[in-house]
Amino acid sequence: MASSIKPKSIIRVIGRLVLIEALLLLVPMVVCLIYGESEWRGFALSAVAAGIAGGVAEAFTVRSPATIHAREGFIITSVIWIVFTLFGIIPFMLSRQPLNFTDAVFEVISGLTTTGASMITDVEAQSHGILFWRAFTQWIGGLGIILFMLAVLPQLNKASGISMFQAEATGITHDKIHPRIRQTALSVWGVYSLLTVISTVLLWIGPMNLFDSLCQTFAAVATGGFSTRNAGVGYWQSDYVLITLTAVMFVAGLNFIMIYNTARKGIREIFTNSIFKTFTCVTIIAYMLLAASAVIRHVHPDIDDLLVYPLFHVVSAVTSTGFSINGAEGWGSFALFLTILLMLCGACTGSTSGGIKIDRLMVLRDNAVNEIRKTAFPQRTYVVHLNGNALDHSMVARITAFVTLYLTVIIILTGVITMWGYSMTDSLFMVCSCIGCNGLGYGITGAEGSFAALPDVIKWLLSAVMLIGRLELFTFLVLLIPSFWKR
Repeated sequence: MASSIKPKSIIRVIGRLVLIEALLLLVPMVVCLIYGESEWRGFALSAVAAGIAGGVAEAFTVRSPATIHAREGFIITSVIWIVFTLFGIIPFMLSRQPLNFTDAVFEVISGLTTTGASMITDVEAQSHGILFWRAFTQWIGGLGIILFMLAVLPQLNKASGISMFQAEATGITHDKIHPRIRQTALSVWGVYSLLTVISTVLLWIGPMNLFDSLCQTFAAVATGGFSTRNAGVGYWQSDYVLITLTAVMFVAGLNFIMIYNTARKGIREIFTNSIFKTFTCVTIIAYMLLAASAVIRHVHPDIDDLLVYPLFHVVSAVTSTGFSINGAEGWGSFALFLTILLMLCGACTGSTSGGIKIDRLMVLRDNAVNEIRKTAFPQRTYVVHLNGNALDHSMVARITAFVTLYLTVIIILTGVITMWGYSMTDSLFMVCSCIGCNGLGYGITGAEGSFAALPDVIKWLLSAVMLIGRLELFTFLVLLIPSFWKR
């Protein structure tokens, strides 16, 4: 049976996105020129290549309308992340400290998916332009490539745009999405940009220079975790930096539409939101448990070890930012266990974070309680609510299927990686870190080594895992169903 998918419409939209990437590549090129670095040539070549590819796609489809439906939206959403990666790797491969093809692909995918796992072992040997591009890819991918496109391409301000937004954005539901999707996209990007400006200024006031402030902000707001220093954020040895980044990461873990509505309607909007309250409680409880474990182990820490460091680590883990603190691997087995749980949990839907998400876990919790109640009172009817809204059975079933599939993928991939001789703990941690777009390392990928030490086959596997995790499984896996490609 012939396919009803419109290839030219897909090529046209992807071509326009590639043209946007060509413009974005000019920004790090300018950074190189400001600092007098020769890497500007790599960015110029990448921008030209992207511009030619986008121009050819536009010319080839000039008479084809950019009309897309749900299936075209899934294809575009999946493919564009790969296309962006292919042009984004050129500067890394042509830098003064070049990466090979595999490592460059991993680095760019890690940036765009806001994972923050890195192939670069000596960050400070890189040019300002390369460091800026690493951080900038996180900021671009934080809210999503498609959401950026919806903000700048008015012709997609229709139902097809909403379907693409739903395919890329993280979470269950997207409340109060305006029928004109471009207005929603602009509102969310407005909040995102304002948070970026505020964070940059706050860090700049402290011990960081403007360049470091901006790059660390890109990483924190996008919950990505790339740093411009080999020692990470610990380089500045500043409680002010850690506290500021903790606050920024926490806000970035919230639903950006909720933040926008709070700005319009008042602070009551957020404090009456059950998802916000649950996320806050999870963060506080995790912090208290981590601090308590230090006391139980008869460690005699100073105030930073009991207050600043544990809170920073908890927020970094639960929001999937992946900023690390020196010595965190020595906090004991409970800290490792708690970190894995937080990586799996994730923050709120509609944020830049990865993981399962607080919202889904709330639904699973309420559904489990309802099933227990049905055992005692089988004649009664129970409904799962989320933030005051009743969810129909199909939504609950979809969430259950997602979590089941998410955990199944983790189990299978952990088993696969152990075949290369890695320990169960190392394998589980790196899979959870990548599928949750977290980037934290432990054991072979932590203080003992790095992701760069992994064999190429594992790097390619984890690159795919980062993409699948960023688009939350269904968007990619639906392409594997034969009936998807039929009329």
